Formats: sequence, C-alpha cells, structure tokens
Amino acid sequence: MKTRFFFLLLIMTQIAGAQTAPAELIELIKKALDNYPKLKEANEYVNLSEAKKDLAYGAYMPVISGDASYRYGKPTPSISIPLGPNITKEIAFLPANNFDLGLKLQQPIWDFGRTGANIQKSKSDIATSKDNLENTKNIVAYQVAQVYFGIVFLNKSVDVQNEQIKLLEANEKLISDKIKNGDALKFDLLSTQVKKNNAQNRLIDLQTQLKKQYDLLNMVTANSTYDYITDKTVDKKLFSADAVSVDNNFDIKVLNDKLSTANWDVKIAKRGWLPSLVANASAGYKNGFVPDINKLMFNYNVGVGLNVPIFSSARPNYQTKISKINLQATTYALEAQKLSLNKDISQAKNDVAATENKLKNYELQVEQANEALSLANTRYRGGVITNLELLTAQTNLQDAQLGKIQLEYNLLLSKLDLNRIGGVKFW
Repeated sequence: MKTRFFFLLLIMTQIAGAQTAPAELIELIKKALDNYPKLKEANEYVNLSEAKKDLAYGAYMPVISGDASYRYGKPTPSISIPLGPNITKEIAFLPANNFDLGLKLQQPIWDFGRTGANIQKSKSDIATSKDNLENTKNIVAYQVAQVYFGIVFLNKSVDVQNEQIKLLEANEKLISDKIKNGDALKFDLLSTQVKKNNAQNRLIDLQTQLKKQYDLLNMVTANSTYDYITDKTVDKKLFSADAVSVDNNFDIKVLNDKLSTANWDVKIAKRGWLPSLVANASAGYKNGFVPDINKLMFNYNVGVGLNVPIFSSARPNYQTKISKINLQATTYALEAQKLSLNKDISQAKNDVAATENKLKNYELQVEQANEALSLANTRYRGGVITNLELLTAQTNLQDAQLGKIQLEYNLLLSKLDLNRIGGVKFW
C-alpha cells in the first residue's frame, strides 16, 4: 500500500511540475504541420508504402484472364476411309482454322512463405515511411520552436536597445542643459550623440534580424504578417536536459526499420529456390473436337501445377549474399549512428552545464552594472565623474543585459537540440 502511494505521489509530482509550451508556439507548429510541403511529401510516401502492401497481398489472389485466339494451320492430319468401290471419305482430325475463346484462372495455393515474407517486408517499409514522417514533423516542430524563441529573445534585445536609447536621450538632454549653464562641454554632447546614433544603428540591425526570423517562420506556417508573437518570457523549466535517450531518436527508429526490412530481404532471397503450387482452371469455347472439328464447343479443364526452380537467371544465391551484405551494412550504420548521437548528447549536456554557469555570472554582472549605473548617474549629476564615465556605465549595463539574453537563448537552443535528438514531443 505504501509503495502504491509512493508511486502515485511521484506521478502527481511529475505532472504538477511538467511545463507546457506557450500557446502561441503550439498554434504555429500546428500551422507548420498542416502547410509545410515537405510533410505532405512524407505523407504521400506513407500512402505509397500502404499501396505496396496491398500489392504484396495481391499475390494471394487469383489471376483471371480472358483469352481469344485464332490460328490457321496446314497440313491438317486426316485419314481416308473406303466406303465402297471407288468411294472414300476424308476424315480430318484437326481443323485448318482454329478458334479458342475462354476464361482462364490461376490460384496460388502454396508458395512456401514467399508472399508472406514480401508482405512483412512491405509492413516494415510502412513503418519506415511513418517514422520518416514523424522525423520530419519533429524537425519542423523544433525548427519552428527555434525561430519562435529567437524572435522572443530578439524582442527582449530590442527592448534593451530601446532602453539604452532612452537613457542616451535623457543623458543628451541633461548635457544640453549643463552646456547652457556652462557646466559641460560640447565634446560631451557630441560623444553622447555618437553613442545614441550607434545604439540606433544596432536597433535597426536587431529589427532587421527580427524581420528575417519572421520571414523564415512565415515560410513554414503560411503566415504573411509580422509582430504577431507577443510573448517575451521563457520558462526556464520548459525543456529538460536530463531524460534524453537515443532509443527515441527518429533516425535510430528509421534505421531499426531498415534493419527489419533487410532481414526480410534475406528471408525472401533464401526462398527463391522453393517451389510454388498453383491451381489452374479454364472454360470457354473452341473447335477441333471430333467428330465435328469445325464446330465451337463449350469445354473446361481443372488442374494443379507445381513449379520447381532448377536454374534461375535471378540467382537466389547471389541475391541472398547481397541481402546479407546489406543487412550487415545497416547494422553497422545503426551502431555508428548511436555512437554519433551519444556524442552529440554528451556535448549538448556539457554546453548546457557550461552555459548555466556562465549565466549565473551574467546575472550577477547585470546586478552590478545596474548598481554601478545608479551610482554613476548620482555622481554625474553631482559633477564628480565625467560624461565618458557615465557613458561607460550605461554601455556596461547594456552589454551585460544583451549578453545575458544571448546566453539564455544559447541555453534554450542547447536544450532544444537535446530534446530534438531524444525525439521528445512537446507540442
């Protein structure tokens, strides 16, 4: 009872602590999944694989064909029967004009598992197509998330830049008043104006980057407007960097599907030497029946045929060898992909840890820069420090704030990359 309560409490804690992605992001991902042509292409490949499976099942079905043929042949075998003195009768056994009209049916009875193996292979191909589709969805969703959060952090950077411009404008006004009173030099005013112009240029650069990000997002979501992302906060607990496994990676799933297909290829190739048992039946009208060989008569026949391969141009032995080589190559590709992904996960986790440590330093740096700017403003109004020192304090705060924003974005990108590798679905 205690054990059950513990597990229930653990599950409830995890649910309570789970974070959901912003509604704006979820809506954008849904639009991308509905509109992006690459996903429609991948879905068509799923339909193609389903059609190939239906085709493989068709080997169990009978083949019915309608035949109509005419053949003229000479000589026709015949005998002469004497009926009296100088009287004979010519009796032909085959007509010169041969007609054959009818329906023919072939029904596979047993092919020693060849059709079953082809069906299983087609099912494996369907799994590959579906995993490729999910992989494409995963890639598109994380690309949308990356661009979305890039816009969010660019908006935060724009806000910081606007605050910097406001500070410089206020500083410019303060210096202008001091110049009127003879307490400041025109050099101080020009220095501030140069700083303001540089800040305005950086703002233009940020706004241009923002527009480019919207263009990229609109390409996959079929939107056509700008400034529709209003969120400017990102929950630090939104993406976890811990529970990530290569087993859920879609590239690994696709390679496992291909490994299954390669196994079925080997089984199919080995069955190339096995016989097949087929039922045959036909019914129709043709001539050539004694005594009236020219009369079309209804006829039918039923039988069973056994086809035993003795020499085949397909060379099942070579096909088996090729299939085994392909199977082994796919096995090595799977192992190599796992090694590469484990390396990527390890590096991404290292990046997350390093960025989190640097972010702590930047948070402290922002606090210190804020305090330093507050002191600088007080001292500048009191005439204790120069305008250059005030500008330096303002620049230090801006650099710390922008650096913190960039690190927060880099941290989020590392977590996004980890979750993408792990095939984590957050939408």
